[in-house]
Amino acid sequence: MRDNRRRLCITRFKRDFGLILAGAVAIAVPATAQSGNDGLNDYYVPDIEDTRSLDGQGLLAVFSGQTHRGTYSFLRKDIDTYAFSETTYADGRVKHVQKSHVKEIIDSGQWEIEDDTICYDYDNERLRQACFKIYVVGNCYYHYQVSVEGFPASGFTARSVIKDERPDCEPSVA
Repeated sequence: MRDNRRRLCITRFKRDFGLILAGAVAIAVPATAQSGNDGLNDYYVPDIEDTRSLDGQGLLAVFSGQTHRGTYSFLRKDIDTYAFSETTYADGRVKHVQKSHVKEIIDSGQWEIEDDTICYDYDNERLRQACFKIYVVGNCYYHYQVSVEGFPASGFTARSVIKDERPDCEPSVA
């Protein structure tokens, strides 16, 4: 009985933290964009009502066996850059790299396509089961979170392009 209550508390904490994080991202993006904070978030963020999202086949074509480079709409703890690189291998593995001036963080895990969303489950327990809808403008891919550990979440989180492509969105992806 005690273990069940503990498990329920942990599950609720993870759900609530995921919802708070998603809400903070949703609030932070417009606030940062309005403030002009170092120009990062001053770029166009598409209205998802007027922009097409990739379906499962489109996600496979754009992500399977590809490396994307991009920028986040938020800073990660202990990293002083918004830039990242993420390789989604065809065999379902994923490798995420984010470098700062002092350290490099490499996370690995698994990815899959579920119901026209791309989902990542990293080995790092703080980066578990996050799913995204991907919207396309030109050759730029806009990542909108839809769930964390199976619980609903929403908000713009990142923008990326395939590694060797020159982005046709402005400003350029780092």
